[in-house]
Amino acid sequence: TGHLVLATLHTNDAASAVTRLMDMGVEPFLLSSSLLGVLAQRLVRKFCPACHGAGCEACGHTGYQGRTGVFELLMVDDAIRAQIHAQAPEAEIRASALAAGMTLMRDDGERLIAQGITSREEVLRVTRD
Repeated sequence: TGHLVLATLHTNDAASAVTRLMDMGVEPFLLSSSLLGVLAQRLVRKFCPACHGAGCEACGHTGYQGRTGVFELLMVDDAIRAQIHAQAPEAEIRASALAAGMTLMRDDGERLIAQGITSREEVLRVTRD
């Protein structure tokens, strides 16, 4: 039985965490055999429940109050495991993850926009590379 280790890294997205770990000296063969997944997140401001974005006393005339997350989960499958082992470029790892069904943070933000929780401008602000 193995151990579960959680770590925090500062990267732009899930795929870049893989290359960041290698840049930090984690051997590709160790990373490919042990990494299960990477969850990337950003916090977006939520519309103020009192004025829904118009700006009022309750939100200090910002239109926002509180925050929620947008997420991107990269699950390491056999194809990505092989790419990590071969030190494939980040863009190739991202493409494989997308082909396997990964949702980008910006696309996850569309869910919050559709639900009226935040604005497109806010999602773009926090997901800009």
